[in-house]
Amino acid sequence: MSGQVSHSLVKALRAVPDFAGLDDHTLLRIVGASVNLFWRAGSTIFEAGSESEALYIVLSGKVRVFEVVDGQEVEVSRVGPGNSFGELSLLLRRTHQRAAQGMEDTELLVVPASSFEELLGSNPDLDALFRRRLQERLPVQGDVSESA
Repeated sequence: MSGQVSHSLVKALRAVPDFAGLDDHTLLRIVGASVNLFWRAGSTIFEAGSESEALYIVLSGKVRVFEVVDGQEVEVSRVGPGNSFGELSLLLRRTHQRAAQGMEDTELLVVPASSFEELLGSNPDLDALFRRRLQERLPVQGDVSESA
C-alpha cells in the first residue's frame, strides 16, 4: 500500500505546523499514543499549579491561557486550531504556571508527556524546534503559551 495515510487525526496533525514535516509512521504513533478529548466552552483544561501531564493540540475551538494577578484574570494567549500548548511546562518539567480554559466548545488531541518525550527523542529536528521555542519564550514568559 502506498501514498499518505488517510486517518482523520493524521490529517489533522499534518495541518499542525510543528508536525507537518513528520512522516506518516511518526504521525500514526502520535495518534496511537494520544487521546482525542472534548471540552465545553468555559471548561477548565488545566489549572495553574497542576501537574504538567501532556501536550495539547487544538483540533477545533479556541483555548485561552491566563494567569491571575492581584485577583484578576489576565489573558496571556489564545490558542486556535493547528496550534499546541502545554509544551513549555513539559520541557521545563514543572507544574503549569498558568491556567487554560476552553473559550468555546473545543476538541483537543492530548499527547501524554511520556509520548511527547519519546517523540522528541526520536525526532532531532522536532526536538530542536521545541527547544528553540523554549529558549525564545523563557526570558519573556517562562511558562505555558501559544505555539507560534
